[in-house]
Order: sequence, then C-alpha cells, then structure tokens
Amino acid sequence: MPSLQTALPPELANNAIRLYRECLRRAKYIGHKTNAELMMQQHNTELLVDMVRQQFKRHMHEKDPEKIQKLKDE
Repeated sequence: MPSLQTALPPELANNAIRLYRECLRRAKYIGHKTNAELMMQQHNTELLVDMVRQQFKRHMHEKDPEKIQKLKDE
C-alpha cells in the first residue's frame, strides 16, 4: 500500500501531515487547558486527540486534491 508521501503530490502530502500534527498539538493544548480549569482527569485530552485521529483516518485514502482542500477548509 502506498504511503501518503507517494500517493499525493509532495506539497499536498506535506501540508496534510503538518495539518495533522498541528491539530494533534492543539487538541492536546485545549484538552490540557480544559482539564486544568475544570480540575478533571485526562479524559478530555484523550477524547479530543481521538476525535482528530478519527477524522484523519476516515479520509486517509482520499487522493483528489480538490476534495482534500475542501476537507482542510472545513
């Protein structure tokens, strides 16, 4: 099975990977901030990270650059 790097043009693949990493960082930040404010356990962070992963996994085989751009804009 081809990797994301070989299945898409390099600039699009790199953008998708950067977006994924940034979304994970923000999910962890928001989850951590919410946990600190509400004095809750780590469940918020884990939930947000899982939501980000699910969204990316759901669309990981998309190869149409226009559809990928549309997903990024949402």
